Amino acid sequence: MRVISGKFKKKKLLLPDPKITRPLRDYIKESIFNLLTHSKILNFEFKNSKILDVFSGSGSFGIECISRGSSKVIFLEKEKKIINILNKNIQSLLIENQSSIHLADILKFSVNNIFQEKLDLIFFDPPFKYKYLNELFTILKKHNTQINQSLILIHYESNNNFNFDNFFDVLIKKNYGRSAVIFGKVKS
Repeated sequence: MRVISGKFKKKKLLLPDPKITRPLRDYIKESIFNLLTHSKILNFEFKNSKILDVFSGSGSFGIECISRGSSKVIFLEKEKKIINILNKNIQSLLIENQSSIHLADILKFSVNNIFQEKLDLIFFDPPFKYKYLNELFTILKKHNTQINQSLILIHYESNNNFNFDNFFDVLIKKNYGRSAVIFGKVKS
């Protein structure tokens, strides 16, 4: 896996064991970043943005954001084996000062301090069989006043029957075979 664009373009990233994680495929990542960069609906600007990358894995999403001008990425990953690879990727690019890494499960982690910062984009890339989307959105709703301006992006399995409309004002939804992405804002 490589960085697509920006100051780290074509830099290779280490990947964790595919039995533990499901890396974001390059063509989906490229499509997501094209939408973020060019969509008038999303109107997103990477320069000096702050990003929260939940279920961050190797960090490819957050690293791509830094490569494109984000000032800070907060990485949240619960697997210790994967955190080691994430650390190596960040160290190899010398971006420790733009990265904050937390070994934690989003459902058990106190997000109060993280949500105190103005986050421009929150990216969720849970395992396809993740069963806790209701709990995840309950956390987001609880902190809605802190993140009501944040763009939320979720990568999930396209046949997931979760009703995002109950929690989410959907801006864009795209399917990529087994994968789907949804952009939106948490409902007030």
